[in-house]
Amino acid sequence: MSETAEKLLHGFNTAVLTHKSEAKPNTGEALHFSETGHKGGLFLISKDVDEITQLNSNGKKQAARKKTRNRKTVMRKDIFEYRGKSYRVNSAKSGLYVETLKSMINQFELAAQKWSRVFVLRFDLHTHYYTGDSKRLSKFSKRLFMRLRRDYGFKEIGFCWAREMERAKSQHYHFVLFLDGRLVRHSKRINELIKAAWDDGTGAYHVPVIKRPYYFGSGEQITDDVIYRLSYLAKARGKGYRDKQAKDFQCSRMKTDFV
Repeated sequence: MSETAEKLLHGFNTAVLTHKSEAKPNTGEALHFSETGHKGGLFLISKDVDEITQLNSNGKKQAARKKTRNRKTVMRKDIFEYRGKSYRVNSAKSGLYVETLKSMINQFELAAQKWSRVFVLRFDLHTHYYTGDSKRLSKFSKRLFMRLRRDYGFKEIGFCWAREMERAKSQHYHFVLFLDGRLVRHSKRINELIKAAWDDGTGAYHVPVIKRPYYFGSGEQITDDVIYRLSYLAKARGKGYRDKQAKDFQCSRMKTDFV
């Protein structure tokens, strides 16, 4: 086993994550999400929701054009081989973008190298209105990261997000945070910060309400389950409906502390 693999297993030794997805949101309502975690390396994972149905900000239906240039390699296998390891992934019908998978795995592994306990939070961001750019998400990220550093003292914040738009008339975002778990004792405050950073007071922006059930366990299955859940962000379906300057996916650029 490689040094990185050992760090992963030692850093994430207990948790149970669910792969099931349940009810979709009604118009203008936030969903209730489940969360699972563990003491040694806390995981909080929300359920995946694909769509909401709303009009654009001008009240008219606007067809978003899909950007298909420079698309990355798509894989449709259930096992992803990367740097000598095999990862179980959720390839679904549309397949997964390989480069996106690699980016998420890299950031996940780096987080495990940096911190003895890693806090991983998966949540979704919804909006009533279609926008072709990522200005709203950029504003959200800056606001959230500033508050996380202020309230928790995080020196570094890892993240990945994916923009998607399917049958709905507006885009939604899937987001994951990688944080130093030694500084986190409870998820409630972070959930509040996420909601405050995304909500503009008009009711046009929604975030899930994440409950706090826990399960304590151990084993290599943890890393496998986490990568499986994160692989959902790499799915090809729903990507590309945006302006040219916007992105479908972005990850932090954490680097190793080891020379």
